[in-house]
Amino acid sequence: MEQLLMVAMEEEGPKQIVEGSIVVIVGKRGCYMSYVAQRLLEELKAYLRMCEVSLGFAAKTTLMHNIGKILSGDDKTLVAPLFPVVYIGGKLVESLDQLIAIHVFVELIPLLKTTGVIWL
Repeated sequence: MEQLLMVAMEEEGPKQIVEGSIVVIVGKRGCYMSYVAQRLLEELKAYLRMCEVSLGFAAKTTLMHNIGKILSGDDKTLVAPLFPVVYIGGKLVESLDQLIAIHVFVELIPLLKTTGVIWL
């Protein structure tokens, strides 16, 4: 999934943002889930960048991801829209669900510390 997102983001433009920032949230314009991810990270005092993509870009990326799953024979696990996507230290954390999961299992703060996002 990460390679697909990076190729698609290269067309849209935010690839340089992801590579040049420590914490990036890539989401659709006006998406409340992106806002939730932003608030969680800001509460932990993480400096982040928001990158909003168009609805067309989000639909195209989801469609490309699902077509890849169908072609590989894994069509039982098709996904809904993939956004927001969170990158920490240039590595894909994936969705808001995964971000919350690593926070609940007390792995988010150590991850932010090792990448130099927070110093507490």
